[in-house]
Amino acid sequence: MNENSSSAASAVPGRLRPLKWHELVRRGDFVADGQQGFQLWEGPGGFRADAFVKQIYRRLKHRSATAGKAA
Repeated sequence: MNENSSSAASAVPGRLRPLKWHELVRRGDFVADGQQGFQLWEGPGGFRADAFVKQIYRRLKHRSATAGKAA
């Protein structure tokens, strides 16, 4: 059982991050589908991520090319 959970955690693509317990779930988030893939969350939003049984993921925000560069 631990083997499956560790492999699922390593399968998270770099463009997704797991939601923290206090973040609210919204449309456009993703949920693991059990086959090391992800499905778009199309259910209701507005509840905390820790209220759901499966881990919920969100796309990382894209940084602009100039972000972090000194002017």
